[in-house]
Order: sequence, then structure tokens, then C-alpha cells
Amino acid sequence: MELSEPLMKYYGALKQFGAPVDVITEAKDFNNYPVLVAPSYQLLDGGLVERWRKYVEQGGHLVLTSRTGQKDRDGKIWEMTWTKPIHNLIKGKVAFYDHLPENRTGTIKMGNEAYNWNNWADVLDPDQGTEVWASYTNQYYSGGAAVTHAKVGKGTVTFVGPDTDDGALEKAALKRVYEVAKIPIRDLPDGVILEWRDGFWVGVNYGEKLYDVPMRGSSKVIIGQKTLMPAEVVIWKE
Repeated sequence: MELSEPLMKYYGALKQFGAPVDVITEAKDFNNYPVLVAPSYQLLDGGLVERWRKYVEQGGHLVLTSRTGQKDRDGKIWEMTWTKPIHNLIKGKVAFYDHLPENRTGTIKMGNEAYNWNNWADVLDPDQGTEVWASYTNQYYSGGAAVTHAKVGKGTVTFVGPDTDDGALEKAALKRVYEVAKIPIRDLPDGVILEWRDGFWVGVNYGEKLYDVPMRGSSKVIIGQKTLMPAEVVIWKE
């Protein structure tokens, strides 16, 4: 698994929501963003955890994922309980982790939907009062928490323990975070991206089917057409 894969799963889900996305460094002000996603943030320190905590307490919605907080900035495993620095933040513990061989598949249930995993999985032990959004449903991991959600101050912290092949669980968890945050989102088909930039909307269709771009009645198409063909681009102004 390449390091970029977890990031791209969350990025891809956000783009299907039609959500604006900035890729930022720790130097940025987190408070400028209603939702902050930190995929597989393995190396950290107490200063970053404290900044995350303040961000959430002031109303931000933080999403952490598998492999977060395993080591310090020097790449060393903490001389304490596994991932201890983030336990108070996520209102729970990472009890243990595991990964499966390619020929074995684990299962997870979130709501009425079932998901598969066979990469990395953090199995979570939530504190009392922390919500369990998804649980492992087979093998040794059955009954363990897979996705947790906790209220911290005015905001929330969501921890997504598994890394899946298709990213479907990650997308479902992100969608629920946006629902909790009361941020409206789109449900774009695979391959369709709609972006706003410098006063213009840009639509790109990397998919295989036609897509009718939703525009306001007063919108003016600059390039292309409203019915977006595969491999075509449309630019419009509202």
C-alpha cells in the first residue's frame, strides 16, 4: 500500500460530495475549516494533539484515521500505551491493530450497510459516552469498534479504524460527519468533479456516463455544455 492511498480515498470521497478541499500543512490555522481530515497521521507530538483539541473544542469537526499517532516525530514508538497521546482526544483507545493477507477478508457493519476490509485495521475501545458508528462483524475482531464518534466541546472527533480497498466505509463515515456538522453536500457519480475557482464553476467528467450539471437558471455557460459528456469539461458562471 502506497502512503498516498489513504489520503486519496478521503480526498476522492470529499470531491464526490462537491466539497471544497484545501491540502494544508500544520502551519495553517485549522479554525478556517469546518472539517479537518488527517489521514494516517502516524508521526505527531503533544503540540499538534493540543492544537487539534482546541480546534474541536471551538466547534471544528476532526476526522482521524487508521495508523494515526503510532510514533513520535523521530519515528519512534511511544514508551507508553499504544497511541496514548491521542486517547483523550478521541475519547477511547486503540486497543490493537491488525492486517489480513490478500486471500482473507474482514467484514464491518455501519448502519444497515456491510463493508469489507483486508488492509490495516485499528480496533477501538471507546470510552463511555463515545458513539460507535461501525463495528467489526467476523473473525477475531467481531464486536470490536471500527468507527467511533465523540463530542468534544462544541465540535466532534471521529476515528475511522480500518483502511479498505474501495474506500466505501471511509466515504460513509465522512458523509455522516458532514450530516452531523449540518453541512450540505452533493452526491456526484463516480468520475464527476465540480469545482469553484476564481468566480467560475468547472465541471469535469472522468466517468463513463452523461451527467446533467445542476445550474441556476441565471447561469452562463462559458465553455462546453450543461450535459457533460464523458471526457468533457464545462465552465460556467453563476
